[in-house]
Amino acid sequence: MLNISKWLIKYKNREIPPDFYEQPIGANTAERILQLCGIKNNYNVSDVKIFDFGCGSGRYMKLFAMNVPKENIIGTDINWSSLSQAHKCGFNCVLLSIADSILPFDNECFDVVFSSNVIEHIPRDLYLKYLEEIHRVLKPGGIFVVGAPNYPVKRLYDIRTAIKTIKYRKYYLFDDPTHCNKLSIFEVERDLNRLFENVFLLAGFHLRVILHYYAIN
Repeated sequence: MLNISKWLIKYKNREIPPDFYEQPIGANTAERILQLCGIKNNYNVSDVKIFDFGCGSGRYMKLFAMNVPKENIIGTDINWSSLSQAHKCGFNCVLLSIADSILPFDNECFDVVFSSNVIEHIPRDLYLKYLEEIHRVLKPGGIFVVGAPNYPVKRLYDIRTAIKTIKYRKYYLFDDPTHCNKLSIFEVERDLNRLFENVFLLAGFHLRVILHYYAIN
């Protein structure tokens, strides 16, 4: 007979495939991100300054660098192993302390702040402080684009995906244990509205696993 307890432990202590977080960015997703960040149809991007908050190994920084000078892009993360990969690609990178919530940048120095699948990993108190810091470093009229899982809808999506896929089944079957800040679309909108003048939930994203907010400083 199958020992359910051992099976649960095996799956909860799952190993995530090394390529999981580095899957290629789809063409439609890439185009939409560039549009949200005001880059796609902006012919004067030579002076645009972009900050990727939680950049990992630079997946999205590489996308931005196809349209904006690489020296105008900077990324931060708490994981030096991932950050070093972005650094090797020639990007400006800053290692953040997990015990601090201060961004080492001047006030109003970025035109765009981008963050994808990051805020759900940050304890709520630090997350709220980082939102204040992002607001501080963003120029007036600047754009903050943030994507995060939409709880609890995310879990329905996960279970459906676990049934359909084999490669990432171990990841999707149980919730990510590093998600300590599980927010719904309404909670993220509330938090952003405390700081930003105009906050928009992008149509079509609220029923999917990832929601994107478009906030103007």
